[in-house]
Formats: sequence, C-alpha cells, structure tokens
Amino acid sequence: MGWFRKILAGPEPFVPAAFPFSGEIRMRHEEYGRLATGWWKVTIDSPEEWAAKTAEMQEGIRRHFGTFVTKDGKAIERWNERNWESVRKGLRVEKR
Repeated sequence: MGWFRKILAGPEPFVPAAFPFSGEIRMRHEEYGRLATGWWKVTIDSPEEWAAKTAEMQEGIRRHFGTFVTKDGKAIERWNERNWESVRKGLRVEKR
C-alpha cells in the first residue's frame, strides 16, 4: 500500500532552497486536502524562522480543525496528543 500511496501523492513538501525566501505558502494535509491553511505571504530570513513559521501554521490547523463545538457551546478536543501527532505527520507545505 505504501508504494501505491507514494505514486498518487502530490508533489514533495516545499522547503526553500536558500534564504531569505519571500513568497506565498500554505500548509495542507497530504491525504485530507480540506485540512489546510489559507495562503500566507511570507518573508523568511533563516532556517530557524522557517521552522517557527511552519510550527505556527501547524498550530493554526490544530486550533481551527482540532476543536468541535457542540450546539450547547461546549468545546470538545477532536484530537488527543497521539492523534494530533499522526495528523501533524501528514501536513505538507506548498508554494504558489
């Protein structure tokens, strides 16, 4: 199954070849395309800033999609830490 999934997978995750980098990026799950951020215009000067920006995007996905609000207004976590780690591993950065 792994090789079949690899054939159908989209492009490799984007990582800037050099810094500073300026452009539009988003984070999207490789299997669940609905789990995605919008496009972010970024200017990044170092690999450390890149790591911080991708962590910020991951946290944005977790906050947005990781909580379910019931009709009575109660917020319920959709993913525990183990599930979130599985979701996080599937997140990829794309460049426009």
